[in-house]
Amino acid sequence: MFPRSHRWSRTWPVLVLALLGPAALPSGLGAQESVLLELGGTAGEWMRYIHRNDLVVELPDDLGGPATTRTSIRLLHRVLAASPESIDYLTTLEEVTLEVRPPPPDLPDLQGMQGLEFSHTADRSGRTLGLRLPGQDVEAGPGLMEQVENWLGQLGFPLLPDGAVAVGETWTETLRVPATALGLVVDYDVVQTRSVRLKEVRSTRRSRVAFLQVVTSWEPAPEPGGAGGGVVSLRGTAEQMVRFDVLGGRFLGSTGTSDLEIVLTPAGAAQYVAVRAEGRQITGLSASSDD
Repeated sequence: MFPRSHRWSRTWPVLVLALLGPAALPSGLGAQESVLLELGGTAGEWMRYIHRNDLVVELPDDLGGPATTRTSIRLLHRVLAASPESIDYLTTLEEVTLEVRPPPPDLPDLQGMQGLEFSHTADRSGRTLGLRLPGQDVEAGPGLMEQVENWLGQLGFPLLPDGAVAVGETWTETLRVPATALGLVVDYDVVQTRSVRLKEVRSTRRSRVAFLQVVTSWEPAPEPGGAGGGVVSLRGTAEQMVRFDVLGGRFLGSTGTSDLEIVLTPAGAAQYVAVRAEGRQITGLSASSDD
């Protein structure tokens, strides 16, 4: 059997991915109408979001037993420029904290992430067209752009459809997540499928709000593709209810839950390690330039 710190270092990065999940759905399905969902904004506008994720992790007794975690992220999105086709953003991680009870031996130090800024260009559906990290003179490659785009989707900013959609319509994207992106040396990559359904559109005093029901699932890839190391299975589901300001072209917030199961067979060990994580998350627009 491996020492406690080694096991934590193998399983912990995956557990942090369990950020999504289901919430009570809004009542009263809206009329069968088509609506254009696209990002908006003009240079100088900004939005600040607060994200919080609470996880209950069921660990074996020799790893310390059940643990609770709380991840908090404060994001500032600033619009640098906008055109009919795309928007340039500057995103700042103003605050990133991670609390674990009881604390593991190898708790990641996230202090270095605070204040991190990256500029990115997205089309009106949220697809990342370009990404530049601080201190870099060249654009990031497609792999990193895909990871950042997927991370934003997990926080509650899913991709929007191309063109108008009617209430009840669904758009789906499947992504193969490399095992290395999960922080694990394993045999199988993970196939992620994210489906977004326009659940309802409600009129408010100031705008129209679209409710997007987001369901994400993770399954092991059908064939080996990782670097080896022995994951028997890594699978899970998450559901969110995302609110989107149709007229303002911005996300208002989301609530959700997630359920992730990981079964590991560490190299040199005959016994597998089963880890289960259930999470509840919320992301909200706390302030904006038009408040």
